[in-house]
Amino acid sequence: MRDAAREAIGKQKRPVMEELEAEKTLSEENLSRIQTALEQIREECKTDSGVYAALAPKMEERGRIMEEHKRLDDLYNRLAGKVTGSRMDIETFVQRYYLERILYAANARFREMSAGQFELRMYDMEKAGEGKNRGLDLMVYSTVTGKEREVRTLSGGESFMAALSLALGMADQIQEGSAAIHLDVMFIDEGFGSLDEHSRNQAVKVLQQMASGSKLIGIISHVSELKQEMEDQLIVSKDENGSHTRWQIS
Repeated sequence: MRDAAREAIGKQKRPVMEELEAEKTLSEENLSRIQTALEQIREECKTDSGVYAALAPKMEERGRIMEEHKRLDDLYNRLAGKVTGSRMDIETFVQRYYLERILYAANARFREMSAGQFELRMYDMEKAGEGKNRGLDLMVYSTVTGKEREVRTLSGGESFMAALSLALGMADQIQEGSAAIHLDVMFIDEGFGSLDEHSRNQAVKVLQQMASGSKLIGIISHVSELKQEMEDQLIVSKDENGSHTRWQIS
């Protein structure tokens, strides 16, 4: 046994008791410090657990509120046209309903003025929200080409006929939408100078049909060719003494 112990000890130095006592003291101090820290952590954990238990219901409620807020925010952004690929807002969507009714009335005049060549149409619903809000943009359909194109491609005379048709269509819808409103008088200022003879005759024909009813149509123009088309005229002339007016009643 003694030989085995010596062999196990080998050439290790004989321990110094003072050093072992010092290490023991240091270890005990470390243990005491760790135990103190552990107790502090336990107290903090207990406090945190209490706070968590108190806050947990409120956090769940907050989560539900945040989820509802996100739902409403997403809905608002979609209705306001702030979603990529869906830029048409709810206001434009509703206005398209009324614009469709205006176009129905306007096209009855536009087709007649253009000898059946043109028809106004709304921008395609599926594409109206891509890039920017184009929900109220208008296209013009040509019966000659069988294709749609943007209204800005119309010539000056064609644009005048389109604008006049829209004004008449809007007047029809305003009067139809409210029985208390009667649009008995309409004035048209210029525009006829940009029309060729055929287009001018077509436009005047439509206006004469309206005037044959209960409406009074007034045309303000410098186009001399219109004189023979107008039954009653208020002629304004100018000389060195200023401007003068006179009625010419048929």
